[in-house]
Amino acid sequence: MNVEEAKRIVADQKELVEEKLSMNYIKREVGDVSRFLVIPNVLAILGVRRSGKSTLSLMLMKELNVKFAYLNFDDESLYGLTTKDLKSIEQAIYEVYGNDVNYLVFDEIHNVKGWELFVSRLRETKRIVITGSNSRMLSGELATSLTGRHSDFILFPFYFREYLRFKKVSEEVPMSTRRIAEVKVELEKYMEVGGFPEALIIGKDQIDVIYNDILFKDVVFRYKIRELEKFKDFSKSLILYYSTEVSLSKLAKVIGVDRKTIDLWSFGLENAYLIYFLPRYGEKPRERLTFNKKVYVVDPGLISRVAMRAKDKGRVMENLVALKLFRDNQLKGLYYVKGKDFEIDFYDEVNSRLLQVTYTSDKIEEREIRSLLKAEEMLRAKELIVITYDIEGEEEREGKQIKLIPLYKFLLT
Repeated sequence: MNVEEAKRIVADQKELVEEKLSMNYIKREVGDVSRFLVIPNVLAILGVRRSGKSTLSLMLMKELNVKFAYLNFDDESLYGLTTKDLKSIEQAIYEVYGNDVNYLVFDEIHNVKGWELFVSRLRETKRIVITGSNSRMLSGELATSLTGRHSDFILFPFYFREYLRFKKVSEEVPMSTRRIAEVKVELEKYMEVGGFPEALIIGKDQIDVIYNDILFKDVVFRYKIRELEKFKDFSKSLILYYSTEVSLSKLAKVIGVDRKTIDLWSFGLENAYLIYFLPRYGEKPRERLTFNKKVYVVDPGLISRVAMRAKDKGRVMENLVALKLFRDNQLKGLYYVKGKDFEIDFYDEVNSRLLQVTYTSDKIEEREIRSLLKAEEMLRAKELIVITYDIEGEEEREGKQIKLIPLYKFLLT
């Protein structure tokens, strides 16, 4: 690619960026991610396709009020770029934006072979944000050359609080009785349509487009999958298993492929942030590798579109709780717990708490309480929580306090 061709592409994208910067956007719950933008550090905003990574990076630049350059590599005009072409791209950026840009935003740059060395060189003098829909993008040469020099942030589709902002429903506390009722109505809708920004703007049919883009652009193409029908069956099966324990060996037999193939496919779906696997707690790391994992889906809207009749409100609730925990902990220190005669949905090792999810609006079942107490005895967790549909309060059993928290309130904390 010559410099003039690169300049045209950069200039075209610059016009689109200026249009986007003039718009109003929903404030995302990401904390102060700008603190990671210190030379020679690289901020990597990762997450599922269409979750708003590009918009977040532009919002960040706008809030910082800095001079920056932006380039989206997920552009058909840039497909097939080589390492040599990146030199022309760099020159084009400076000619279009000026030599005095201090910040560089590279969207989906992992599409270019050899991008790691390019970014590694630029980070010495520029503050850099990169985005990507592949969790393995930092596992190669960049990770080797940037040990301790990159900070990763995983972005999900709109969380419930962000969804309420989009719907112009106040999420501030304390809430009146009327507003609590309004929030619960919106929670029912959120459990159905989810939080992909495009789906909320265009309509829920857009979820099908997003789902197919994830499958084909982020998994099939990247991992050179040829058995397309079987792969699609596998992906759908995992979504149907949302919030439950899954045996990949059994799935391999049902679909008619070997375990090695299933492992590759599940690896690809997880790396594309479509599916999250929750390991079972074991005292020894080796134990955790042998246990089956529970599966969760990145957005409730995908469950509605793919699982359809298999929807179960209790399982959707559990999936929402999982997503909040994944977000808050950035996927660290989370497990499910299984004993001889009990099971706990979530053990948050980071915050020393056990969480059980139950769809009830009347009375908590005794087995839920017993399970928490048995798990607490084993793990010595400091906090015991039952997430309910709308029951709130506390119960004391065997000298232990158990908090009962409605789902809407838990999601807004």
